[in-house]
Amino acid sequence: MSTTLLLKELAKNWREIGAVAPSSVFLTEKMLSVIDFASACTVVELGAGTGVMTREMLKRLSSKGTLTVFELNKNFCNALRKEKDARLSVHCLSAEKLHAMLPESSVDVVLSGLPLLVLPKERVRSILEAIQKTLSPKGVFVQFQYSLASRKLLLRHFQTVDVYFVSRNIPPAFVYVCSSGTPSRKRRSFHNIFERQNT
Repeated sequence: MSTTLLLKELAKNWREIGAVAPSSVFLTEKMLSVIDFASACTVVELGAGTGVMTREMLKRLSSKGTLTVFELNKNFCNALRKEKDARLSVHCLSAEKLHAMLPESSVDVVLSGLPLLVLPKERVRSILEAIQKTLSPKGVFVQFQYSLASRKLLLRHFQTVDVYFVSRNIPPAFVYVCSSGTPSRKRRSFHNIFERQNT
């Protein structure tokens, strides 16, 4: 169902969707592996699409945690709202509205699948500034893209940007882990990004 809905919406507006297939279990695991769900109480997802990562985050999120989704596509929003979980709230709004909807420095994690490279530069700048404002001092921003082209852009907004490569995804993807604080011991440097799965 996720794949069918994605392809249908992709045919309508590929620039808005920015993906050709739902995220693989390998990409999902890498995105979520850098998040400490035991301490992350306020989580935001930008561009949730068909909800592959949304559903997995709800499995890992604590009972007291919240997951706030910003998704511009109305059909994706309708599908996401079928998830009956009191911790989940879905807003059919642009990611630029993040700062207007949530208090400053209140978010532990922002996870994003937005296609930064195909969005207008001004819009991307506004989104990244909104993320900076809402992240807590120890908060983390996790973003996946299909190239390394976003690294310089992200370094202009965040003190630390670590990059991981996930080969087993369509297409292969890069996961950017960004923060303005001290990176955790678990995170690797840019020079060790080519971490391939052997299974």
